Amino acid sequence: MAHGIGLYFFSALADPAGRLSASDEPAGPPPAGPLPAGAPQPDDRAAYRLLLDAAVSADEQGLDFVWLPERHFTPFGGGHPNPAVLAAALAVRTTVIRIRAGSVVLPLHDPLRVAEEWAVVDNLSDGRVEVSSATGWNPRDFVLAPDGFADRADRARENWRTVQDLWARRPVTLSGPGDAEYSVLTYPRPVQPSLPHWITAGGSPGTFVHAGEVGAGLLTGYGTFAEERLVELIGLYRDAFAAHHGGRGRVSLMVHTAIGTDGARTRREAEGPLRRYLAAYLGQQDARTDPAVRARSLDFAVQRYLRGRSLIGDPTEVAAAMRRMYAAGADELACLVDFGLPRRTVLATVSELARLRADLTQQS
Repeated sequence: MAHGIGLYFFSALADPAGRLSASDEPAGPPPAGPLPAGAPQPDDRAAYRLLLDAAVSADEQGLDFVWLPERHFTPFGGGHPNPAVLAAALAVRTTVIRIRAGSVVLPLHDPLRVAEEWAVVDNLSDGRVEVSSATGWNPRDFVLAPDGFADRADRARENWRTVQDLWARRPVTLSGPGDAEYSVLTYPRPVQPSLPHWITAGGSPGTFVHAGEVGAGLLTGYGTFAEERLVELIGLYRDAFAAHHGGRGRVSLMVHTAIGTDGARTRREAEGPLRRYLAAYLGQQDARTDPAVRARSLDFAVQRYLRGRSLIGDPTEVAAAMRRMYAAGADELACLVDFGLPRRTVLATVSELARLRADLTQQS
């Protein structure tokens, strides 16, 4: 199967300090205190306008897919509390590009609602839906389902089985009021006979193995791992997939992306938004980390991304980096383009990705 290139949307929202932005200018440094009374408030509509315009551009120019994550209670990706809602918007604005949830945090949701919502999107998109499932990791998110945190891995697997049954038009029996049992089947009927399934993997080797065992695609991040470790983890997935299903499976690698004619200038422009993005990411991992340690970790991470763990640079540099990622085991590159960059840079990057995809296709 040919290598693919698509988009991964983050929808960076400005918090009251302006730390992330989807406007036509990079976000400036945060003010020292709270915003004065009457000061302009962040406008989240800009992030959605950018998402829609970038997705339409990607569809028209021949990119393969868009990923939409699920995030809650933070401006760090907080534009995506329900990927099905945004997927429905993309479904009616696009015609060919695949529309993927990356991810649905299954322990947070009733699987009947997951099946219903994504069947709607499958109909609106004429059968272009795919879903990556995740277990979730942030305890704060589980205020939505407090009893789902402790056994979230098992619950994610159980809920996915229910979604699969409903999608395949197999009724499920569930308890209602007074412990009465009801056989239920969800509507609308989906277009696709089965729902293409991916699993989102962080750092746990067991998740990579599980994705292969169940025959799912694998969604993971490029910047998270050293190259050798990434190759090893993808190998675990490939081996498990081959042992249980034959074949190789499919790996989609999320990678931060910004492309400009001048590589050095593009890296300078991306450094501030990337720093804010990574600061928010590291802050979510463990808020108790010593600030000095976190600052050093942030400096290291920013330079690591700018020096090779991303697709940030000029077209020649990015094409070479793409080849390395494919060689490391990726089948697809899911390019995270909206992590706080100016709107014009994001849209120009989408166009350059389409050109690179055409070039790489011709060379393969």
